[in-house]
Formats: sequence, structure tokens, C-alpha cells
Amino acid sequence: MTNEKTSSRILAEISRSDLADLSAADGKITDLRHVTSYNWLERPASTIAVPGSPALWSPPSVPFKLAPDSGTVFIDQNAARNPGFPLEPLFRALVSDCPEFDLGDVDLVTDRNNIRKLLRFVQGASYDTFQIQVDIAGDRTALFTRMGEKTKETISGFRGYGHNFEKACTKTLSGSTGHHRIVGYNFGGLKCLVRHETDGYVDNKSPQKPTGDLSDALGSLSISNPGTGFSQSSGVTVEAGGKVVDLSSTLEIKTRAASRTLDMTEVSPQLWISQTPNLVAAYHRNGSFDNVQLRDMTGELRQWEINNQSHLRQLAGLLTKIIGVVRGSGHRSALVQYDGVSRLIISVGKGNRALPDDLYAKWERKDKGEIEPTDDHKKAASDPSHPGQGTPLPAIPDGTPFSSVIDYALRNGLRQFFRRMPPRLSDYDTLCKALQSVSVDVLAGRGVRDVMNDLREGKNDWDPEEHIGLPVNKSVARDSAFRLLYLIIVDGSTLQAPRDHHSVYRATQFVVSHHRIFKQRTRMMVRAAFEHHFHPSDNQRQVLDKWPVESEMEGEDVTTEDDSDFAYMSEDSI
Repeated sequence: MTNEKTSSRILAEISRSDLADLSAADGKITDLRHVTSYNWLERPASTIAVPGSPALWSPPSVPFKLAPDSGTVFIDQNAARNPGFPLEPLFRALVSDCPEFDLGDVDLVTDRNNIRKLLRFVQGASYDTFQIQVDIAGDRTALFTRMGEKTKETISGFRGYGHNFEKACTKTLSGSTGHHRIVGYNFGGLKCLVRHETDGYVDNKSPQKPTGDLSDALGSLSISNPGTGFSQSSGVTVEAGGKVVDLSSTLEIKTRAASRTLDMTEVSPQLWISQTPNLVAAYHRNGSFDNVQLRDMTGELRQWEINNQSHLRQLAGLLTKIIGVVRGSGHRSALVQYDGVSRLIISVGKGNRALPDDLYAKWERKDKGEIEPTDDHKKAASDPSHPGQGTPLPAIPDGTPFSSVIDYALRNGLRQFFRRMPPRLSDYDTLCKALQSVSVDVLAGRGVRDVMNDLREGKNDWDPEEHIGLPVNKSVARDSAFRLLYLIIVDGSTLQAPRDHHSVYRATQFVVSHHRIFKQRTRMMVRAAFEHHFHPSDNQRQVLDKWPVESEMEGEDVTTEDDSDFAYMSEDSI
């Protein structure tokens, strides 16, 4: 029985009988495109190769005989290798492969497995309970994280021949333990990114070659040696390797005993969700395979979509409902649970985030108007003699060019200026003039009051009903601290009216007084800029003096980004 405490955390309940009212206008997949891909590598640390490559379909001549599957196999490799953030490798591959991709334009990011479970619920085809974690990134994007009791298992007893069949009939990259692809498409009014594991691909450009002669086909698919790629400041290391394989050549592999027919009511939805166009259906007699079929499923999947429009429209409506409930709840995370009978329960999540903080910043730039470097910005930042600028951009006294500092901050957030600049106001004056000279829109249309609102994004708040702290966004607040400094230096002469002067003072006071949001260097430079350009009154100076910053040494509340290559100051004092 649901008690009062549990009921207070329930956001919505959806019964199967409710689905007719949720039905979307259309249940078709449109605008299909390959987005990115990666391979997991067998390394001591969690490592992926981008773009990677699926295994090449290269079966021996039939008949051939295999031993039954044995040993340990993955159920969910992403969660097994990166249990803290199973969705992280998807976004590491995306950031590496498609750095300009607009995540703010996506409604749903999910594994294929989650959609399969929800479709079975819609169809009334399963009574197995399941859970899906839902998080909202930015203002719009729902992240569905697959949840399961086990991420891998050791085979005990007879479990078929599927894994050994894949090993015998495909040729994979050296060191690879699985290929994952992310496809994008529109479904029922939702813009979706869907991740799925791909069993292999068929080489349609050349005749099939026997297993022993694959050097040409796989010659360009080598993985970089450890250390030759690049590493993220997270639990997942990214290396360059493989090649992009066209979506139209990818395939799914299924094995069955010759006495059984492949159940297409299960296979077709799986292929449809990932838009995998090819199917290998392999039939055996006690492990002897004598009937291996490679089928183009494009037409069949199109017909299956038409025949199942009623359920697919309900699926689209259900996805829209789940996302809408979580978006509108005031909570950033929720848990979707199927009771195994006839209803889904959406409840407040436990606060576990789906991604590391630095990846959420990809949405923060869009939501808060942060500049994304345009081609002109990149050219201006990287070329000290950019046309139209007159003279080259100067260098920081240690020799570091302002252009490299600007380029880094445009890519990684305005707060990086505080982390990469020495604490000298004269250098910040030069920096702000350099930003003006290359036409970087630092303020993004913001005035003093807008900046103050963004500064408050980093302040803790409390939900008295749930007795939990509400989400804060320190990255946005820290970026806005630089906007405040820029506004003081660049527009200080136009903000001398009493009302504007007071607004700038209040924003400065907010930064200086919140040491748990803004580290020492940020507070020091914002105060120095205010005092130099606005000449505070004695009373204002006395108030600011309540929070001295010049000589303190702080070690608490460090930021999440790893900036160990920064030479001027440690992360603890930023």
C-alpha cells in the first residue's frame, strides 16, 4: 500500500487505459540521420574509440559447427564500464565527433532498450517490471538512463550460440568489445537521439571475402595506440580510431534452432527503433549452422510501421507525457517505474545526475545565452593579425597570447578567463578590449539586472515540501561573474547614474560575499574592477570589507573541471 510519504513524491500515474487519450497525431520516424558512434576498448581505464566501427560481416562457408556460448557476457556494457554515468560515453563521442552539435534542440536522448520497454508496455506484451531514470538537461532535453539489476552475467548451462556465432562470422577492430551508434530522428513531434549496440555491417562496396583475407577491408579501422588519442577530464577516455560506416550497411544478428521460427513481433520493433536495415537470421541444428540468411529489412520495417500506427502513436504520446511531467514538476530528475501489471508511476528522483557537470555545461551555454565560438570568433582568436583588427592581439606578460586564452574560454565557458588570467586588473582591461576588437558578444544582450539574475543561479535554495535543496547552477553564476567584470570595464563610463551605479554595486557585493560560489580570484578581480571604475562610497567600501579576499587560502567547494594545466593558481584558489 502506498503510504503518505511515498504519495507525496509521485508526480503522475499512467495506466494502459490512459494511452488512447495520449495518442500523438503521428507515429512515424522521419529525418533519420547518423549522428556519431564509438567502440568500447578493452583497456584498464574506461576508453572508447571515436568514431569506431562495427564488426565486418564475413561468414565462413556453410555448414559450420560451433560450441555453445560460455563465459561472461555484457548485458549493458555502458553501465558495466562506466557505472556512475552510463550515458557519458554517448556525449563524449558526440562532443569529440560533432563539437558544433546543438544539444539544446533535442527533446529526448535514450538507449533503444528504454523505448523497447515502453513499447511493450503500450502493447501489453510484457509483465516484467522495469525502471528508467529521467533527467532534464537545460530547459528542454530529457535524458533517459537505462536501469537494470545486472550489467553483465556469467553464462551457466546452455544459453544458445549467439555470441559464438558473432565471433565466428564477423571481424572486429583489435581490442574492441562492442560498437555503439547514435542515430537522430523525429518521432511523434519529438527530436530524438537513440543509442544502440550494432552487431556488424555488410561491405556493400566490394564482393564478400573469406574470413582469412580481411586486411584490405579493415586496413583503415585500426585504433590509436594508448596515449595517441586525447583524454577527457572524466571517467571516460576518448581515442581516435575507426571509420564511419554508413547506416544503410548496419545489421542485427539473430540465431535460432532450426525447429523454431524467428519471432518477428520482437525483432521488428528492435530494428525499427534503431532503424537498422539489415538482419542476419541464422538457423542451426545442435550448433551446426546450415541456413544463414542476410535480409534487407527496409521494406518490411516500413510496412511494420504502417501496420502498428495505433501503438506507435500511443508510444509517441507516452514519451511526450513522461517528458512533460518531469519538465513541469520543478524537479530535474524523476524515476519511471512499471509495476508489471498495467501502469507506469513517475516519481521524484533521488537526485542522481545522469552526466558529469562539464557535459551539462553544453546546455548551459545555449540556455543562458553564452557565446558559442563562430567561425569569425575562432579565426579572430587564433589569428593575432586577424584582418580588420589593425594590430595583433597582445600577450599576457608571461608570454601567453590573449588569443589562446580567448579561444579556450569561448569553447569552455567565460569562467575560464578567471582560471587562465593572472590577477592583474590591467591585464583584464587589455583582455576586454581584445574581446571588443574581435567582436565577441560577451554580454549576449544582458544588462546589469540580467547579470544579477544569472549570478543568483549559483545560490542554494530549499524546497520546504520535499525537504531537499533545489538544483543550483554554479557554472552559469561563475560565467556571469566575468560578464559583470566585462560590463564594469567596458560600459563603466555609461553606468554612472545613481540607479545603475547602485545595481553594479549590489552585483559586486553578491559576488564578493558568496565565497561558496565564487572563488578567491573571481571575487578579487570583480571587486578591483568595481573600485577602479566606480569609486565606491566609504559606506560601500566598508560593506565590501566584511568579506576580505586578498590573503585568504581556500580549500573547500572546488569546481568540477580539471584545470591542472593552469600555471598561475591551483583550482582551490579560483
